[in-house]
Amino acid sequence: MNRSSRKTLAWLICAVFTATLVLSACSKDNANNTSGSPSASPASATAAPSESVEPSAPASEDATVEHEPVKLKIVSWAGDDYVPLYQKFHEKYPWITIENVPVDGKPILEVVAALEAAGTPADLTWVDQDLFAFEQNGIVEDLTPYIDKDPTMQSVTIKQGLLDLYKVNGKRVAIPFVDVPMWILVNKDLLNKHGVDMPSNDWTYDDLRDIAKKLTDPTAGEYGMTTMPEWQMRLLSTKAIADGHASYLQYMNEDLSQSLMNTPGVMDDFRWLKSFVTTDGSILSYADAKTQGDVVSNFLNGKTGLAIGGSWNIPDLWKNANFDWDILPFPKGASGQPGYSIYGPMTLLAGSKHKDEAFLYISFQFSKEIQKWKMEQGNNAAIIDPELDAYTDQIPLWKGKNTGAVKISRDNGIPEMGYMIPAYGEYQWNGLGNKIIFEDGDVSDMISATEQWNKRTLEIRSSLKL
Repeated sequence: MNRSSRKTLAWLICAVFTATLVLSACSKDNANNTSGSPSASPASATAAPSESVEPSAPASEDATVEHEPVKLKIVSWAGDDYVPLYQKFHEKYPWITIENVPVDGKPILEVVAALEAAGTPADLTWVDQDLFAFEQNGIVEDLTPYIDKDPTMQSVTIKQGLLDLYKVNGKRVAIPFVDVPMWILVNKDLLNKHGVDMPSNDWTYDDLRDIAKKLTDPTAGEYGMTTMPEWQMRLLSTKAIADGHASYLQYMNEDLSQSLMNTPGVMDDFRWLKSFVTTDGSILSYADAKTQGDVVSNFLNGKTGLAIGGSWNIPDLWKNANFDWDILPFPKGASGQPGYSIYGPMTLLAGSKHKDEAFLYISFQFSKEIQKWKMEQGNNAAIIDPELDAYTDQIPLWKGKNTGAVKISRDNGIPEMGYMIPAYGEYQWNGLGNKIIFEDGDVSDMISATEQWNKRTLEIRSSLKL
C-alpha cells in the first residue's frame, strides 16, 4: 500500500471509529427507533482534503464504440430488488457492470474503508448517517459539475428543489435515487360492514378520527386502526406540518436546526393521537394488543380498518389480503395536505477510479425508462413529464385502485431530512413518541428531552466546518 493509500485509510478509519462510538452510545435508546430511514449520527473526525476533479465529457452510449470493461462497486443494503436495475444499466452501457457490496450490518464508512485498504475502492454508496460526516471527511464528490454536463439530467425536468436537498458547504454531496411514498391503507370490506363510505382524497384528520371510531367493535375484535408505531412515526409527524405546527417531518423547524416537539401545537397533536387509545378505543395500546394475540397489529389480518403502509406493502396486499383494500393520501390539515416520503440518497465516492462511469449510473436513475420502472415498483417519479403522469393509471400494481392518491403522494410528499440534521441519531422523537402514544409516557416528557437535544444538535452544528 502506497503512502497516499495509507493516508486515505487512516482518515477513513478515524471517521468510522468516531461514528461508531456515537452510534453505540445511542443504540440503547434507538433499539426500537426504526423510522424507515437510516439513523444519522454526528462525526467529528478531522477532514482530509479531497482533490477537485473536473469531470470529463459523459461516456459514449454508442455500443459500437470500443470501451475498456468497467466494474462499478455500489455499497448498499439492497437485496435482489435492484438486480433488474443493474441489468438494465448494463444493457444500456454493455461495458459497465455493477457489483453490489452488501454492508451486512456494518457502518457504511467501515465498508468503504475496508475496500480502500484492499485497493479495490467503491464507486458509489447509499447513506446511513448524516451527510456532514461524508462531506467533512472528504470522501464524496461534489456532483454539481457532473450534473451540469450530463445530457440525461439536462434533458428532463426534475422536481423543483430535489437536487438541492443534500447540499453541504454549497456542494451537492448526494442525490435522491428513489422516492418511496407512504399512504393510508384502507380495509374496504370493514368500511362496508359498518356502513362507512370510502373517503374522498381530500379527507381531513377529523374524518380519519370519525371513521376510526365507527369501525371499532371490540365485541367482534375489530378496531378502526392497526396498532402500529407508524401512526406516531408517520401520521403525527405529517399532521404537525399539515396544521402549521412544524416545517419538516420529525417536528423540525424551517432550517432543521431545532425540534419543535416541545411546542404547544405539537404537544396538542400528541394529545390528539393519544386520545385514540385512551378515549376512543379505536387503537389498542401495545399491552392491550398483546392480550389479543397481536391480531390487531397486522393489517393483513383484516381486523382493522386503517393502517399506514408504503410501496413495499402493496405486493404483499395483492398476494395475501383476503379482503378488498385500497389506499388514501394522508389527510388534510388546516395548512395543507402534505404526505410522507422516504428518500434514498446516493453519493459518488472521491476514491472511485471510475467517476465518470459511476455518475452515469446516477444519471441513469433520471431517465424516463428507469422512472417508469421505479413507478412500477410503487415509487414516485422524480421527473415531471406528462407521459409519466398518464403512466400511473397504466401500472398493473394499481389496477382498480385509487391512483389519485398515488399522484397526490408524488406531488405533496415531504421527505425525511435526518441526513441533514446533526446529532439526529440522538433525537428521541420516535422512541419517546411511541412511549407516549402506546405505553405509559406523558406528553410533558417531551419538554426536557427536546430541550436537551436542541442544545446538543446546536453544539454539533457549531463544531462542523460549515
